[in-house]
Amino acid sequence: MPIPVKSLIISWRSIALSLLLSVIVGISGAGELPDRMISMATSRIAARPVSGDTVIVALDDKTLQAIGDRDFDINSHSRLVRAIDASPAKRLFVDFSYERRLKDRDFPKFAAAVRHMGSRIVMAVPASSLSGTTAVVDSWPDASFGTQTGRACICWEYEFWQVWRVPLAVIADGRLLPSFASILANRPVDRPGTFALDLSYDPASITQYSAIDVMSGKIDPNLLRGKDVIFAPASAASPDQHYLPGHNKVHGAYIHLIAGEALKRGNPVDIGWVPALLFAFVALLGALAWRGGRWYATTALGLTLLLVAAKVIWSLSLVSIQVGAACFVIAAMTANVSRNRRRSRAQSENPVSGLPNFGALRSQAPFGSATIVAAKVVNFEDLAAFIPGDGIGKLVEQVTRRLQLASQGTTLHHDLDGTFAWLVPYYQHSQIEGQLAGLAALFNAPLTIGELRVDVAIAFGVNDEFEGSNAQRLAAALVAAERAIRTRALWTKYTPRQKDDAGWQLSFHSQLEDALTGGDIWVAFQPQYEIATQRLVGVEALARWTHPTRGPIPPDEFIVQAEKSQDIYRLTLFVMDQAIRSAAQLHERGLRINMSVNLSATLLDHSDLVGTIRVMLTAHHLPPEILTIEITETAQIENSRQARQTLAQLRRTGIRLSIDDYGTGQSNLEYLTEIEADEIKIDKRFVMTMRDSQRNLEVVKSTIDLAHRLGAVAVAEGIEDAATMTLLGQLGCDVGQGYHLGKPQLFSELVATLSESPQNRTA
Repeated sequence: MPIPVKSLIISWRSIALSLLLSVIVGISGAGELPDRMISMATSRIAARPVSGDTVIVALDDKTLQAIGDRDFDINSHSRLVRAIDASPAKRLFVDFSYERRLKDRDFPKFAAAVRHMGSRIVMAVPASSLSGTTAVVDSWPDASFGTQTGRACICWEYEFWQVWRVPLAVIADGRLLPSFASILANRPVDRPGTFALDLSYDPASITQYSAIDVMSGKIDPNLLRGKDVIFAPASAASPDQHYLPGHNKVHGAYIHLIAGEALKRGNPVDIGWVPALLFAFVALLGALAWRGGRWYATTALGLTLLLVAAKVIWSLSLVSIQVGAACFVIAAMTANVSRNRRRSRAQSENPVSGLPNFGALRSQAPFGSATIVAAKVVNFEDLAAFIPGDGIGKLVEQVTRRLQLASQGTTLHHDLDGTFAWLVPYYQHSQIEGQLAGLAALFNAPLTIGELRVDVAIAFGVNDEFEGSNAQRLAAALVAAERAIRTRALWTKYTPRQKDDAGWQLSFHSQLEDALTGGDIWVAFQPQYEIATQRLVGVEALARWTHPTRGPIPPDEFIVQAEKSQDIYRLTLFVMDQAIRSAAQLHERGLRINMSVNLSATLLDHSDLVGTIRVMLTAHHLPPEILTIEITETAQIENSRQARQTLAQLRRTGIRLSIDDYGTGQSNLEYLTEIEADEIKIDKRFVMTMRDSQRNLEVVKSTIDLAHRLGAVAVAEGIEDAATMTLLGQLGCDVGQGYHLGKPQLFSELVATLSESPQNRTA
């Protein structure tokens, strides 16, 4: 499913640019710095000892002092080789080049000593340069060493003046040449390659003997039994010293030994930078989309720590992964998110008071059952023009301080024109009148601004309607506050207008168009419960209109007007589409709940009505039997052939039919038997008065019996209390709805209710 663009904190353009720059960082190698730093830290944290299978016999300072700082000549080399040959050592790796000693008089003796060791000795092949896995060798070990003598490359490339990778094998003069490390690990090679050093090995754990001690017999030969020996320079003045990441300078023999130790443990794998980058990018997209990016910062931090931990842990398992590019995309997207959030905070904050403004109030989570209170400073514009300098800021500060006494525990919002608003939780509704009276008493005292004493009057508007969006409910509270100012009342409560005015009727068509496109017309859902089990079995989709200035408009008012202006078809299709879409979402969640939609009888003459509904059902993948269409004003149906055909087509499609408001219209038994309704809804006027009127009780009882005899479901509307519901259960009524069972609510609220435990979804 594609991620909705509007749900992301930053634009897709910023996301794409961050990814592109991260790819460039990965390709160019610019992201290697964090990888290097993590590897160096790993080398200090996870210091493991070497296995001890390989030791170093060093031409060290002790040896040079023993020979009087003279040259360790070719005869000395011969003696050392013969001493190792005579010991039970496994193999000898000679990390010296003898190109300049070929003309020495005693070189043949050295060559003979080398030949005598046969395949137990490996001679170093130094390269003058190395590019990737291609080495340039100026001089190979002399042919006099024999054909059984092994030969291995001792070259590597520097990265950031340090040794990070060493060859497994290289191509030199057109032939494959293994490295010291691959032979130490007994790793056969069939192609050139390099691998990353395992920096977790502690160089201090490597065993080193002085060459002079080995030559003079001071070292017990059994100490070398079965071990590989590297004979190499290791004096303080030796040029064969290299920076090992995370460590000080070490001699080349140490790097060969550490590389060989890694190969003995397994096959090094280099994953590269692409997998980490893709993983980080997808995770960040999910964090941006999930709950409006509320947990993005936590996700970004956790993701960074996860990448670092993965690199450390995998490096200890010979798996190399580069996380620099991934860290860059995290940093780039986080910087964009941070900048956008700073900008958003600036846009949602009043610059005078520093309080969040009405834009922040409108964009927060739905108000739900909270009441919204608006407060307007009377004649604020006059005060702003009268008070000199920055006095208006001090005025706002003092007004804010007093209002915060009433909005304790909630956030006070401030708009630019001296208007404030806050939410009152449902459990404090009974205290609102007392709080506003207390605030009025506070504002009886004048405000002191410099040398001025200013009398400030304030009026309040209250909206405790649960329906509508945040913006609509706030607008309604502001309308009530304006009315309080006009009527000189302390506060007024918002109530929808009951009468049409001429302007409303004349502009109804255009206003309906604007409302449908602007979101002022929306769909509420009222639950229907099975009376016997008190289990939720259906919901009814109800059209609602919250006008930006008139506030909530009663459904009877605008539906009747829509029928008069021929706009009822578009309005009905809008509600039908929203209802089918919502039912499909419930169906996808595994909730088989019926969805009921009212259909004006005037629409049954439309020949394309059934086809349009079928298209909607197909588009949203909703089985037709989930949809119930409620028909009103049956007098027109009885006299219309097209209406009868439409109802028959709806039933053949699988859609359930319901007779709405039964008992108030002109429906008759002939109509009931002809249409074969699946459901009969008893009008709420009978249900609400049945306990006080014996005649109405009999009407309800007979209607229930009639519905059952016709094989239909009896539905009671207008259940306002538990006693009425109990009586309906005794009469055998099947399904009920009403404010006692649940008010019409937003689809999000309905889904939240259904997400609770099963016992919480009963009436």
